[in-house]
Amino acid sequence: MTIGKARHRPARAMLALAIGLSLCAGAAQAQSAASDNATINLVRLLVKRGVLTQSDADGLIAQANAEAAQAQKLAGTANAAPTTPGQVRVTYVPEVVRNQIKDELRQEVVAQAKTEHWAEPGKLPEWLDRISWTGDMRVRDEFHYYDKGNASPVVDFAQLNKTGPYDLNGNNPPPLLNTLENRTNSLRIRARLGVNVDMGEGVTAGIRLGSGNDNNPVSTTQTLGGGFAKKDVWLDQAWLAWKPTEWAQVIGGRMANPFMSTDLVYSNDLNFDGIVGKFNVPMTDQLSTFANVGMFPIEYQADDFPSQQGVKESSRDKWMTGAQLGATWKFNEDTQLKAALAYYRFDHMQGQLSSPCSIYLGVAACDTDTSRSAFMQKGNSLFLIRDIVPDPNSPTNYAQPQFVGLVYDYHVADANAQFDTKVADTPLRIEADYIRNMAYHRADAFRPDVGLNRLVNNFGAGDITEATYKSGPVGWMLRATLGDVNPHAAGDWNVSLAYKYLQPDATLDGLTDTDFHLGGTNAKGFILGGSYGISKYAWLSLRYFNAKEVFGPPLSIDVFQLEMNARF
Repeated sequence: MTIGKARHRPARAMLALAIGLSLCAGAAQAQSAASDNATINLVRLLVKRGVLTQSDADGLIAQANAEAAQAQKLAGTANAAPTTPGQVRVTYVPEVVRNQIKDELRQEVVAQAKTEHWAEPGKLPEWLDRISWTGDMRVRDEFHYYDKGNASPVVDFAQLNKTGPYDLNGNNPPPLLNTLENRTNSLRIRARLGVNVDMGEGVTAGIRLGSGNDNNPVSTTQTLGGGFAKKDVWLDQAWLAWKPTEWAQVIGGRMANPFMSTDLVYSNDLNFDGIVGKFNVPMTDQLSTFANVGMFPIEYQADDFPSQQGVKESSRDKWMTGAQLGATWKFNEDTQLKAALAYYRFDHMQGQLSSPCSIYLGVAACDTDTSRSAFMQKGNSLFLIRDIVPDPNSPTNYAQPQFVGLVYDYHVADANAQFDTKVADTPLRIEADYIRNMAYHRADAFRPDVGLNRLVNNFGAGDITEATYKSGPVGWMLRATLGDVNPHAAGDWNVSLAYKYLQPDATLDGLTDTDFHLGGTNAKGFILGGSYGISKYAWLSLRYFNAKEVFGPPLSIDVFQLEMNARF
């Protein structure tokens, strides 16, 4: 007869309790093959019937004998007079000792019952305890205000690359940015729901779904309206992590930003595809160090591109590699400094001029079309990447469908610091971030495959000349936040003030914050904000962004946001 594990455990626990009480109450004699102790006989009967194994029974008896011997010792049996033949001495066990033994056994039984759920009818299975849920929601009312002196028209090159190519000699205008018409009362939402699972042995997994107008990488915000149509849900995160030691972890998949960074470089909604190693090594009680190293694919080139022309080129898969070193100094309970240096290298992001491309012969693609960015916002320097051969039958008026590519490579060095302290018992955080594109060389804009005739943006007033072309590789930000940075109770509050300065080619415009200047680079200005907690899990926020161009045609955009947030 075989009894399941769940059935053995409550039986053993209750028998242990019975044996302990029986031995403490009276019998302290040696056990023989045919014991007169009814409880011992009961144990042996259960062994005979197959309810307990012999090894389990021996363990229970030994445990009970040991606890009884301890009780006898506490009662002073060492000084008791020896018994005469035929006499049985019953040891007196003080009530306090008996209660202590009962309490210990009872706690053991209850703890085992709760852990294994066999004493709680309707209790969920144990594996559900390894699952945790996370989520957040946001409802926002947003206002966009454009200065009446803004340049117009301004080509929306991001949309051109997305839906193009655009024919430079065509009759239809290219896609244009809105630079003059205000947009008020745009109601928008963000909703995210995630689940994390503890797989044991240092392995965890996570999946998160998120809202969003489209599959762009930098925003999960969804605009309401659209005839009350249902809204999209996207796979926002999916990752596996292994932590073999307390100080090292490896994460692979689609994950949250693994680097210490600000929204000067990466949008707060940006997730990373790839694999990363994270290391946290304490040095002293006040000092700890950390490092993050990762590889992240941005875009793979199709194996057969461009099949239309039969021309193959070497692989130009686009990758980002990142490395960061940092440290945290804790000066006292209220004061801490965290700083890091990072280097982000983006490979094969620079646009490439195609081979001579005979569009008039019906060719639908040129051999460097995939060198254009998969996603852009605005600000980076761009040039026309198709070298289109004129139609000999119409040499002055022929189709020129074009894409644009990035003029520069991007190897971004980032120095980032965060200082936390208290002023008049109120938390204060000061953040500073400085970046520089180490691959930037102004002369690259005038190399033979680019040149003035192919550059399409970042020109100032006047003719299109080398002197009127403006760009730069530098960006920086300062931000101060007074109060609780993340409100966690009703009445918690904060106010913040920040200033950003981001030259056109300091970093990839496609990965930056979507609110400041409505996304991209080539922007400068300040941000004023505040939050107020209305419960443990909900708070109100108010933000105002005032931004304008650094170089080129005037483009001033003010953004005002009022929102309610919740987390669970």
